[in-house]
Amino acid sequence: MILGDLMKRILPATRLAAILFAIATGQMALAEPKGETKPVNPLEQPMVFSIVRSGAGYCEPNCPEWIYGEGQIVAATPAAFKKAVKQAGDRKLPLLIVSPGGNVMAAMEMGRMVRKLGLDVEVSATRFVDCTPRRQDCVPDGPEKGEYRGIAFSAGAFCWSACPLVLAAGANRYSSEWAHTGVHQITTVYAKERVYFKENYRWVNGKKKVLSRKVVKRKKAGTESTTRLPKSTRKALLGYFKEMGVGKKLLDAMLSTPPDKIRRLQPEEMLELGLITEVTMSDTLSDPERCGLRERPGHCVMRNPSPKTAILPQARPGNPT
Repeated sequence: MILGDLMKRILPATRLAAILFAIATGQMALAEPKGETKPVNPLEQPMVFSIVRSGAGYCEPNCPEWIYGEGQIVAATPAAFKKAVKQAGDRKLPLLIVSPGGNVMAAMEMGRMVRKLGLDVEVSATRFVDCTPRRQDCVPDGPEKGEYRGIAFSAGAFCWSACPLVLAAGANRYSSEWAHTGVHQITTVYAKERVYFKENYRWVNGKKKVLSRKVVKRKKAGTESTTRLPKSTRKALLGYFKEMGVGKKLLDAMLSTPPDKIRRLQPEEMLELGLITEVTMSDTLSDPERCGLRERPGHCVMRNPSPKTAILPQARPGNPT
């Protein structure tokens, strides 16, 4: 007897995504010598969140801060995001995100948290001043315990697969002309299990009557996957899109693209769908210059000046560095 335990997830993005990100962050790995452990691609790992303060020292003592999310969206991601929000305390920090996608249901759960909190979202990566939060030996260098300093950059950053569901939830949603947002089909994976059981029965009037049944063994029997969208999932997605004010055509774009490919959504298309509210020339939410304006954003946080930076902010496209 085979029982199906349904699990839903989005296939990881194509290998191109990892290459683009690695080049942008300067973390492109060379071939490892034989016998040595191959480096782990952070984008193939569950999403981690970090609270970051701009490492552009010239903005001190008033610099932008943000929550940075990087990696695969998994079942535990909403809880991890909730923990980061709690760590931020009274600060209403925007979410900067880079992700190849992941679990659809988890993405919608996280998205609803973002919308409820009224947070802004931008497709943007972060280059940390000292070390990345994924390193176990990394000591956070931010002004608050457990927080970091870094510089955000949108060029080459991407939000694919299930990630746009999180992007759609932002109170304000930004994507620069140099970032990449895309979708593809949902892949439903069925994990099969062979169940062995012992039953007692007797024949009554020529018919078998089971008196008792007890499971004695369970054995994994592989998986099956399909891109056929269950009615329940379609209903959940359309309901979520309506809730977030996103056009139904986004689902058409998802269903028309094979799971091993990515359909990159053009800026005008994203605006029309309501997936984003603004296309920018460069980074917006992490821009230190905005903290010098009379009407500066709420995530510009005043602190005692203690600049610590080893890198310069990203130059705006078309301007000299």
